[in-house]
Amino acid sequence: MSFVHREIYLKYKYALICIGVDLSNDDVINCIESCNYDLETRFQAILAYWYWLKDNEREIINPNQLLINAFYQEWKPIGWKEEFINNERFKSPARKWWDEARKVDILNSLIIDVVDNFWSGGKIVFKDPNGEPWTMDLERAMDMSWHDILEHYQRVTGIIIESHTGRFILRGSKNLS
Repeated sequence: MSFVHREIYLKYKYALICIGVDLSNDDVINCIESCNYDLETRFQAILAYWYWLKDNEREIINPNQLLINAFYQEWKPIGWKEEFINNERFKSPARKWWDEARKVDILNSLIIDVVDNFWSGGKIVFKDPNGEPWTMDLERAMDMSWHDILEHYQRVTGIIIESHTGRFILRGSKNLS
């Protein structure tokens, strides 16, 4: 899969999962991987149809077959709105976690990015005041409290994080104290 196709796939991946498409199904994988053009158009057509069904109080019977039909019959989106893809239900686990982490001031300043992996999971990219950024598996972070993540950050970087009346201060290496 080309870089462009990969980016398009990642953009629509969780929306397709949400509407019931099994992205591990061999027929679905073959359909997506063999698409040479209009990948985004096909995904948009499926999602526009899903929205139309919801508006008409109907359900998708076989989401995998719907995707396959959209590809083989070269569906075009009808009534597509870019806001469709921004549905809260379609957010990736990485995006949901990042949205919550941004609400914690200190995490908002320590984390550079949260990145989805291609097929599953993700990585959190942290700032390291002493050098290169470092990463942590998203799955591991999702099992930790914010406090545990801050403690882990301190262990990895050697930086001491002090809390003072609602604000945080980063102090030099523990080894220098």
